[in-house]
Amino acid sequence: MTRSPWWLAVLAAAAVTLVGAATASADTYTVFSCKGPTGLPNGAAGWVAQPAASGEGHAVNACTTPGTLAAFLDGPNPSGNASASWRFEAPANTRIVRFAAQRSTTGVAAPGVRLPNDVQYVLQTDHLTLESCVVSDTSSCVNDLTDPIDKQGIDAAYVLMRVLCTNAGANCSRPLRADLTSAQVGIQDSLPPTISGVKVVDTGDTSGTLSVSYNAADQGGGVYRAVVNVDGKPAAIQPLGGADCTDANPADADPYQFLVPVPCPAAVNGAVTSVNFRTLPPGPHAIEISVEDAAGNSTSVFATQFPKLNAEGAPSTPAGIQRILNGKLKVWFAKTRNTRFTSRYGQRVVTRGRLLDSRGKPIRGARIDVFHRLRSSGHRRLLKTGLKTRADGRVTLILPLNVDTRGIEYDFRAVRPGKITSRQILRLTVKRHGRTFIRKLKTRT
Repeated sequence: MTRSPWWLAVLAAAAVTLVGAATASADTYTVFSCKGPTGLPNGAAGWVAQPAASGEGHAVNACTTPGTLAAFLDGPNPSGNASASWRFEAPANTRIVRFAAQRSTTGVAAPGVRLPNDVQYVLQTDHLTLESCVVSDTSSCVNDLTDPIDKQGIDAAYVLMRVLCTNAGANCSRPLRADLTSAQVGIQDSLPPTISGVKVVDTGDTSGTLSVSYNAADQGGGVYRAVVNVDGKPAAIQPLGGADCTDANPADADPYQFLVPVPCPAAVNGAVTSVNFRTLPPGPHAIEISVEDAAGNSTSVFATQFPKLNAEGAPSTPAGIQRILNGKLKVWFAKTRNTRFTSRYGQRVVTRGRLLDSRGKPIRGARIDVFHRLRSSGHRRLLKTGLKTRADGRVTLILPLNVDTRGIEYDFRAVRPGKITSRQILRLTVKRHGRTFIRKLKTRT
């Protein structure tokens, strides 16, 4: 028993999922600040400094040198209204769901020394304090902070890192400093991209490359990339944004890591995604083009079978597909039912044929390519691509009255585009004034 190729079963299983609405494969991306996932420094985009008016509070970004994102109070005795802070705000239509950082403080507390309670470091969101360091009997900050922090499951509009003097109307006892050397902000973006203007630029039937154009827009992290799924599995990735809209660490398994809060464009117009059948395993495949935003939310753009089975009402079962793939084409001259025929010049010549599957059943609506092999030039010239089999698998072609001696080639491709599955050549000899007629080529002067 001949075993069917693996892709037949995959195609049949995937046929049900070709048409579908947007599905979210993820909804969160990570913004790395001051230091990226590969350890390289970056400019901490998205963090906004908010120093106090007194001039004794400073917010300094030295992340690219490389250095730190620092907030500090000048010493030795900063005034009571001194403060400095850095704030990271969630982009429009998103929320902050995680904050992880490597940070340190200097001046909060000293081991074994009771310091005045007049300076404070705080890390907070719009409704939640993530950590706060003051000198008190109940404070957990008995020493300056050096261990990393990772707060997950939060729901915030912003994150604020701040140092301040709490001795209003007087001076504080000492300077205070907080340094952030790296931060990871998890951004939740629950809105998938929207797609419009979908157009098939090239069906790929002749060129071998399926091309689809479309417009895409996104309200969160932006339009990230197009994904070509083959038989339900990602097979190709196409970037749709600029330099910021790229994975900050392609070497790991997480493709949704960036160095800026809104890494990708809000809209991409006239994008074109292509699939070359030569890059696919043999046979028909379930092809879907989808677009992802920066958080991995995905919206389907276009789905089809490509290469496509060359038959109307083609079966979806592996056995049915295999019968089409093994289809045979038989062609003959109508008058003789042979593959060779001698005709008089100007006489109407009719050819007929029939296309059957491997069980002898007719294949309906299959396109047959017809080429003429010219004796005069030796060239093979495409005559017709729109010849289609009828419901009974039969096909008829009437040749022009003025043809000369030639070969007529009929090609059936079980999948289009694809290699020729069944080919037959008819040999036509044309007599004129009792001699074999071969039209002379015109010579250019």
